[in-house]
Amino acid sequence: MEEYLRRSHVFQKRLSIRPLPRREARYLMFRMACPLMQAKMARYLDLSKIPATFVHGNPHLDNYVRTFNGSAMMDFDRSRMGPYAWDIIRFLSSLSLRREETDGFLDQKVVTHFIDAYYVHFTNPEIPAKTLKLLRSVEPEKWQVNTKEYLKANKKWAKKLRDFAIPPQNETAKLLLTKYLESRNEAQLLNEFRVSEVGHTPGSLGKKHYIYALVPKNEDSYQDAILIDLKEVYAEKNTRFFYSPFEHHGVRMIEASKVFADGMEKRLGYCTHNNREYWGRQIPSFAVKVKKFLSKDEQMDFAYSVGSDLGKGHRKGLRDPLGAQAIERDFQANFDAYYKLSKFLTYDLNLAFDTMERKIKLYQAFRSW
Repeated sequence: MEEYLRRSHVFQKRLSIRPLPRREARYLMFRMACPLMQAKMARYLDLSKIPATFVHGNPHLDNYVRTFNGSAMMDFDRSRMGPYAWDIIRFLSSLSLRREETDGFLDQKVVTHFIDAYYVHFTNPEIPAKTLKLLRSVEPEKWQVNTKEYLKANKKWAKKLRDFAIPPQNETAKLLLTKYLESRNEAQLLNEFRVSEVGHTPGSLGKKHYIYALVPKNEDSYQDAILIDLKEVYAEKNTRFFYSPFEHHGVRMIEASKVFADGMEKRLGYCTHNNREYWGRQIPSFAVKVKKFLSKDEQMDFAYSVGSDLGKGHRKGLRDPLGAQAIERDFQANFDAYYKLSKFLTYDLNLAFDTMERKIKLYQAFRSW
């Protein structure tokens, strides 16, 4: 708990800028504590005995997305080679913190759904992953049908682009876009499209994005507009047990997308400028997430959908074909230990959040004297 409290100043600063209801604030603290939770895992488990694969790195509920191209866990900032159990521990903690219930941990039925889905799809990766019921029937709004309508409606990324607008002639923005398109062998795109708007906007956890609105040069064209997102990547240091197998972190994120969400993201690319590495994609006009707190049936649905995603992904991410048998044996023998550690780390974070909340209230009371 002490580590959470020592490092909570950034979290508290975020809350002072944008106050949140208590449960949402606790979940934000969980999101920001990913590297710290990963470090704590190494204290309680012998990571040298846990088989490694390409892990998603941060499979929490806000990263599960449905687009026109399917649904899966997205956002591969923290993907890397590592002990497969990390994804399990992180996801179960995430699911517990998004329950409607305010006490305890996950119900046994919820955990059983995860176990079943993970094992079936790890051992049979050819079976399609299960789409989340909560998102399966969601229909796009009129403004989500295409990017032109999305820009007109000024929704999410379009609004961010305009709130943090910079001139389209900005030299850094132009150079980054050129390098990104070159990584895709798509430099000719700017023969047909012009950059109408550019924004340099902060991301949810600090890393900045360059957002580009590209519109057809021919105003009578039936071609849709294109929204491009270029984001500076997280470049965490390699450790003995967690490391990137690629020289460029943008490439790492592209490969992770192929493993965990193949075909869902469009126009994936990367570039480097001033020793900073960037990853790029085309922003979809239709992208929906689950923001609510979940009933027990919804938890079981989420557990099965993400369990199937992680099982398939961990099998596809193996660099050694013999690793499949090792993960299967370890999963059968040690899942209970991973479940208990997830429960403990969730309790630890809850305790730190409650303590920090009391300290803030006490400080506010002193200031009012």
